[in-house]
Amino acid sequence: MDATDRTRLSEKEQEGCAAAETALARCHAPYSRLRVAAALVLEEGEPIAGTNYECASYGLSLCAERSAISRAQSEGTVEQVTALVLVARADPGGPSLAAPLTPCGACRQWIAELSARIGQDFPVYSFLSRERQGLRTTARQLLPDAFTLPSPPS
Repeated sequence: MDATDRTRLSEKEQEGCAAAETALARCHAPYSRLRVAAALVLEEGEPIAGTNYECASYGLSLCAERSAISRAQSEGTVEQVTALVLVARADPGGPSLAAPLTPCGACRQWIAELSARIGQDFPVYSFLSRERQGLRTTARQLLPDAFTLPSPPS
């Protein structure tokens, strides 16, 4: 991952940052007190935001990245993805965050499969809320040897 600065993002990617920042208020993180929002930047239209949603049984919780991808699929815009932006912040009593977060393994797999599906190695950005400095990588760099299955028969 490389260091980046929000001011270096394209206008549409900055709109994705803004959408993720706004979505932080809608996260449901009563256990970890860690809010994470993701926004998928699209070729056309507004970014698609998703948030983390925690359950008492942590393994059943939903990460922001998968929430955003599912929403884009439901809205028929998943094929237009050009970038993914993550933003995180801790609530009082939550973890100390010294650096931007990166996607978990399950989200990396989802991102890798989305990248393969749309045929684009799109950028993935990560920032702490309201911080200018962040990280940049690409979908394929997140999980270079992603798990794959043969294509299902048509």
